[in-house]
Amino acid sequence: MSDQSPLDLTIVICTYNRNALLAKTLESIAALRDPGGVNLSILVVDNSDDGNALQRVEDMRSAMPWPLSALSAHPANISIARNAGIAAARSEFIAFIDDDQQLDPGWLEAVARALATQPYDAFFGPVVALHERPEQADPTIEKLFSRTLDAPDGQELYAMGPRQTRNIALGSGNSMFRRSRGLTDPAPFDPAFGNSGGEDSDFICRLQQRGMRFGWIAAASVTEFVPVSRYDPNYLEKRHFAGGQSYALAVSRNSKWPAGERWRQRAIALIQLILLLPRQVRPGQDEAERAAIRYRRASISGKLSFKDMRPLYLQEAHEARVQKA
Repeated sequence: MSDQSPLDLTIVICTYNRNALLAKTLESIAALRDPGGVNLSILVVDNSDDGNALQRVEDMRSAMPWPLSALSAHPANISIARNAGIAAARSEFIAFIDDDQQLDPGWLEAVARALATQPYDAFFGPVVALHERPEQADPTIEKLFSRTLDAPDGQELYAMGPRQTRNIALGSGNSMFRRSRGLTDPAPFDPAFGNSGGEDSDFICRLQQRGMRFGWIAAASVTEFVPVSRYDPNYLEKRHFAGGQSYALAVSRNSKWPAGERWRQRAIALIQLILLLPRQVRPGQDEAERAAIRYRRASISGKLSFKDMRPLYLQEAHEARVQKA
């Protein structure tokens, strides 16, 4: 990197009442290997009601080898927090890391290499689930909380359409964007998704519709902590339903013909439900197969009914406040 102009990169971490996990995220950033030639800064956006993460950031500033700052963003809404981070950052490249993720020590090396050499407007890296109780994590849970792809650095990715990259969802956790290409709107993330989730799907689909290109960084890996509370079947069913809703709405809103795409998404979902019927009545199913069918049905049902979004994030925010109290 020394023969090139320095890369300006800000890591934005939006957080809400998860200070213990946030501390682990920041510790992993402090342990990154420095490839040189990167002007790195870290910005924590505290979306809590009382700004409780600000002191935690202050306590960790002296241990961070790069500039570390924090700000509050209100009201509690993930889109508002993301937009506040974008507005406060001054770098050409912005990375989003979730407050329950930890970066691999070689993350910065891989990202710096890709940003300097690849032509893409946005980049995504692997997310590996770190389970609180691995023995209880079935394949459905593993897939929901992971993003893995058997592809080399530089593989082009697609969020929607006939070339959509299969078996992964492009989300904001462990993502990087060029400000001058993808972050030019006054509010890139739509606050209408703030209580339901899916704001990142909507944003990424909008970028693709505008002709932006996405690339894979295979070595820029993070782990994501998955607490046992997220193994609950009722939560997983709600999560799959909300995911189906947000995907169908994001694709519809960002297609060339939104009204027609809405009906196309519903038609596809109806066909998928019909095709799922034989699996639902097949005898001899074990518990894992029954659960997988249940979650698949919930996801498809979400695609059929996405006018009124399920307030999943609002419910999670309430639970976080209760736990904190």
